[in-house]
Parts: sequence; structure tokens; C-alpha cells
Amino acid sequence: MLAATFATLLAGALFAQGSGNSNYTVYSGDTRRTLAVRTQSGIEVVTLEQLGTIFGLSTTEDTSVGGLTVRGKTGQSILLIPGQSFASVGGKVVQLPGQVQRDRHAWQVPLDFVRIALGPALGQRIEIRKPSRLVLVGDVRVPQVGGHLDKQATGARLVIDVNPPTPSRVNRDGNRITVTFEATALDAQPITGATGEFVAGTRVDGTSLVIDLGPQAATVRTDDSSDARVTVDILPPGPPPPPPPKPAPEPPVVDIATPGVIRTIVIDPGHGGDDAGAKGVGNTVEKDITLQIARRLKATIEARIGLRVLLTRDGDENVPLDRRTSMANNNKADLFISLHANASTSPQARGAQVLSLSLQEYKSRTDAAIAQDLPVPVVGGGVRSIDVVPWELAQLPHANRSAAVAAILVRFLAERNVPLYSRPAAQMPLRPLVGANMPAVLVELGFLTNAADARALTQADPTGAIIDALVAMVSEVRRGIPAPGRRP
Repeated sequence: MLAATFATLLAGALFAQGSGNSNYTVYSGDTRRTLAVRTQSGIEVVTLEQLGTIFGLSTTEDTSVGGLTVRGKTGQSILLIPGQSFASVGGKVVQLPGQVQRDRHAWQVPLDFVRIALGPALGQRIEIRKPSRLVLVGDVRVPQVGGHLDKQATGARLVIDVNPPTPSRVNRDGNRITVTFEATALDAQPITGATGEFVAGTRVDGTSLVIDLGPQAATVRTDDSSDARVTVDILPPGPPPPPPPKPAPEPPVVDIATPGVIRTIVIDPGHGGDDAGAKGVGNTVEKDITLQIARRLKATIEARIGLRVLLTRDGDENVPLDRRTSMANNNKADLFISLHANASTSPQARGAQVLSLSLQEYKSRTDAAIAQDLPVPVVGGGVRSIDVVPWELAQLPHANRSAAVAAILVRFLAERNVPLYSRPAAQMPLRPLVGANMPAVLVELGFLTNAADARALTQADPTGAIIDALVAMVSEVRRGIPAPGRRP
């Protein structure tokens, strides 16, 4: 038996003569080293001399059989035979992807020998990331960090995925966002979808991902509460302020309301309590679906637009229809959205539908109700005009604007590829809407009796598209509802 001490410098020089040379970075604890690798017959190989330096290995050569025993400071020994594609680790044979070879004075082994044989022999977990040219030893934390930028109706959302999940913190400094991870290094992956409008570029600086914002990035909201994902919502500049109002003519006529401005929204999750609503495929129940989506929609509107949002119910309770609309009226709501789920005797019927109130069923009372125009004197001089409408018919003066809101929502649902019913917008004599004294729509989210719709309404991404369309609709109509028949 002859003890052999490897000459690292000489071995490295011999190794560099091969074709297809490249380097891997080895992370072990706080140590970072370079491992030279070359490709031979389609297999990446590395010299034992380099591995001996990095992992503290010693070797003993058996000249009688031409074998080589590799030992670490601790752990089991490894037996290698030239020309063979296996290794014996503590008496257990493991298969290698290529042969053990001797090139002049240097022993060569497949790169995967490090993971397959050396790791078990040393009692350490060793991971090889070939696309990133990394070798990770032990519990060293080098997360893969990449993601995608999605444009939305109100801006863009940057989603950064972190694998394995790693704690991080987000800071913004001017036109730059820095995400710093509790890691040894970062394995950077591409950020897709960044066109420069909202994100001008990304780069890695040590253990930080630096994001340079684009010219359309005015407002940024970040969420780093999850170790597996960091979300950055990027919003463009808001609309310019409206021109100052013109002075009122004499005698003054006071207009207390401000038409076309959305400040308060009431969301009505349909049914509840002993009124379960429609039941469909997979034990889906309408009252549960509408409440879940209403809660998410409320949180999204408040976070992204900053409007006041109220729910007619926030639990499993039966709220009478009149109490739902009276709650909206008493809180001076500017928009009423009632959420429901559909059902049909035909399992093929599917898709969302947006409904508003039809005046046909109330034709005999419509003209008389709207015609009651009462002038009222105002303190300080002048008069204002009040439309007197019976409380149970409060929706009638708003029917045309409600239809316009429904058309806008259908457009945004279509843009987000939400499946739509054959008649995506319709006007009907809807009892849940007739008492609302503001623009009001009823959204049928889909058919629970259709397997695809029922499955989509219980999953985050499809319902996220519906919520995103509703938020886009609110964002558009908050600056004014267009006249019926005109596209904004």
C-alpha cells in the first residue's frame, strides 16, 4: 500500500488541458470555493485532487490491484477502481454515471460522485445545481430566486418565488427596491415579463435582489410575509386633479351630491344561514362561495384603491333582501354589488353573467315615480331639487347607469379570460336590486352545476381573475359612470 499526497497545482494544470472546461462554485458553511469541471464524452468530470483540498480528503493507492481508497477526516472510506463506473462506500456499492479514470498523475471522477458517494461517506447532504453551476454542502442556504411580472388593469404585480422558502425583508430607496434574504448566497433565476415600463431591470448584490423600477412606477406596495414568495404591487401615477368648479349661477342651486364619484361600496354575499342558495358539483354551496369571494374582494379594494367597503353579511346568517339594500342606502353607498352563483338543469351551462334591473316589470310605476320632483329651499337663499321615489323602487332612476356598470364589468371579465355565459349581460326584474338607491349590479359568478365552473370557484387563480376584473371595474367607474351606450 502506498500513501499518495496529491499536488493540487499540478493536477489543476493537467485538468485545464481538456476541452469544455467550466467552473462550479462550492458553498460550505461560510466558505466559498471554485471547482474546475470539464466535459468528457458528455459527462462532467472533476479531479480527486481538487476534492481533496475542498473536503479534506486523503487517498491510499493499492498498486497491486490498481485501486484507490479515499478517506475523509470522519465518516466512511470510499473504494474506487479505474475503468469502473461504481464506488464502494463503506462496503455498499453505488452506481456512478461515468467511469473512474486516471489521466497521467490525476484521478478523475464524474461530478455526480460528489453527491452519490462523497456526501454519504462524509455524512453530509450535498446538492449539485447544474444549471446554476453550484455545489451546496450541508445546511448552507442558497435559495433559488426568480419570478414573473404580470400587467394588470391598475398597474403590475411582481411575484418573486423563493425555493427553498427563506426569510427576507424589503426596502425601497427612491426608484429602487432591495429584497435582502437571510442566506449565504442567491441562485438567481430570470424575471420574466419585465418590459421596462414598471421594472427596468434586476440584479443580484450579495444576498440581495435589487429591482430598478421603471418610469411608470409611482406607488409600490410590498408583501414579504411569506418566506416562499415576495409580492410587489406597482401602480402608475394617478389621474390629474379635476379642474376647479365653476361658480354657481345666481340664484344659487345647491347640489349636495357629487355625481360620478365612488367613495363607499356595499358588497352583498348572496343567501346565508338557512338559505343555502344553489348547490352543485363537489358539494359546492352558493352561500359559502359568495361569502369567501366577497371577503377577498373587500380586502383587495381597500388595499389597492383605498375605498370604504361594507359587507351586508360577514358570517353565515340569513339577511332579508330589504335589509341588504337599506344598509347600502343608510350608509350612502355609491355602488352596490350583489354576488351569487348560478345553477341549471343542464350541466353544460357555464360562465359568469352580470345582471342589472329591467324597468319593464315596473313600467306602470316608473314614470310616476321619477316625475315627482320637489323643490326645497336652502338656508342662505336658493333652492335644490329632490327626486321623490318610493323606497321600494329606489333603483329605478339608476337603472341606465347600472346597465353601463354591468357592460364595463363584462368587458373586464372577458379581458381576463373569465368564461362568460351566452348572454354575459342582461336586464331582469331583480328583487335584490330594486331597493338600492345607487347604481347596482348582480354578478352570477358561474354555474355550480357545471363541473368546470364549480372547480374554478373554489380555486385561488380563477377567482382571482374575477376579483381582478371587479377591482378594474371599480377603478374605472370611480371617476364617473359613462352615459348608457357609450364606451368609456
